[in-house]
Amino acid sequence: MDSQRTGNGYGPNALGFQAIGEWARLRGLVLKQWQLDAILAMDLKRCEIMAPKDEPEPEKPKVSERPLSARLFDALFPSKK
Repeated sequence: MDSQRTGNGYGPNALGFQAIGEWARLRGLVLKQWQLDAILAMDLKRCEIMAPKDEPEPEKPKVSERPLSARLFDALFPSKK
């Protein structure tokens, strides 16, 4: 079923009831409730494992110890008159 899974540009979509039902129909299977539940649980776990992990952003280096003030801005960027 995974090879026929659709995607949305951000990754694979979860398996839907229609896809599971069609897969079972093509193979001549009648799924029991626990089998459907197992397929959905495995698919959910697969999506959790394959999802990209949020990694903390590295701390940005401090550019200056001095806070920007109007006087400092004028000193850095003098007006051209």
